[in-house]
Amino acid sequence: MLSLSPSTVSSSSLDTKDAESAKTIGSPESLSVSPDEAARDCDSHLLFEIPGAVVLTAPSISVLRQTTNEVYNRINSDTSYSNQFIIVLSISQPVQELLGGDRNPLEIPYRFTLDSQRQQAVIRIMPSGAHERITRLFTSQLIEKLLDMGIRPKAYTLNGATRFHGKLCDKEADESLTPLRKPSDDNDWPSLVIETGFSESEAQLRTDAHWWFSNSGYQVNIVILFHIQRTPERRVILKVYNLRPTTPRITRGLQAEIEHSLLSDYTTPQAVSSTVPRPHLAAKEIIITSGNVENAPLELEFESVMRRLPAPNTNERNITFTAEDLATCCRYAFPIA
Repeated sequence: MLSLSPSTVSSSSLDTKDAESAKTIGSPESLSVSPDEAARDCDSHLLFEIPGAVVLTAPSISVLRQTTNEVYNRINSDTSYSNQFIIVLSISQPVQELLGGDRNPLEIPYRFTLDSQRQQAVIRIMPSGAHERITRLFTSQLIEKLLDMGIRPKAYTLNGATRFHGKLCDKEADESLTPLRKPSDDNDWPSLVIETGFSESEAQLRTDAHWWFSNSGYQVNIVILFHIQRTPERRVILKVYNLRPTTPRITRGLQAEIEHSLLSDYTTPQAVSSTVPRPHLAAKEIIITSGNVENAPLELEFESVMRRLPAPNTNERNITFTAEDLATCCRYAFPIA
């Protein structure tokens, strides 16, 4: 058995991963970026930025499968263990293709970030139960609310684990939504992205949020982060970052502002409070426990999600998640007494 310490180094049947996971969306051509700036978007996913991550060097797929299963099992059996990340250095081309394909060679759910230029990758293990259920329940409620407004599924696509190609890295979200301007659209960045992880991974999840904004050329308007906290008390911290206005003019100042807000070590709920918004980035924090929801409701601007204004004389409006809605989404995060 491999040690799961941060310094770990190492030189079955395939389940369907996700029907959409083999699709890769191209990076934006409209945003000019220097090599140093592009590299920074991947640097934040590397070893020194993910404390406690298990590190493998040039592993075979069998070693990688064994390690990911050990991490997965430990996460689900030990509430004090909260590392979800495996960093792979010197990743071979065959392993890259297996991990990025539409089949699941690891036999457990995961999300994949790949820097093929530097032959490095990050695997984020998705624990069973609460993580996936929160994402699915929130997405189901979003679909229902859009249907209530008369918006049918043909007006948008849910991307699942689709891989999006950034400036240097390929990345998968837990879920994302892309409004379709016409039925044949299949290559747009999403307007809304959802990521779920442990609260101990908050800094990494904020890094993910920054990646989606900057690599999409700020076509992504909203990033929703669910942080599951298991100790000392169970709760879910929901953070929503959204650009305002919906389609801001892309400037160096905007890029620096988003980077400062999401990548600064000292970012706190107070610093990103919706009562003191930054000019282009608004943030909201909602805390869900087994018996209470603080700071509800959650309201998503219709224009930010659908990339158009609500049609007049229709039911189209901002999308509101009540305290009851959010409690329902997160109910599987709390053990039944």
